[in-house]
Amino acid sequence: METPATRATARYHKKIGLISKSYKLDRDIVEMFAAACENVETTQAKELTKFMKRFIKKNHSDYE
Repeated sequence: METPATRATARYHKKIGLISKSYKLDRDIVEMFAAACENVETTQAKELTKFMKRFIKKNHSDYE
């Protein structure tokens, strides 16, 4: 059952364009990535976003 806070969060995420994705990845890599992010005091989402932007810029001609 959804709470009012859950519904409000979902509306906010939709408004700002956030989506949730699910990928199957090697457990060891995921755990090492999480530990590395924690070691440098950053979030996994932030580092994945930076990687994706660099990758797209390099490999997709329409990206600015």
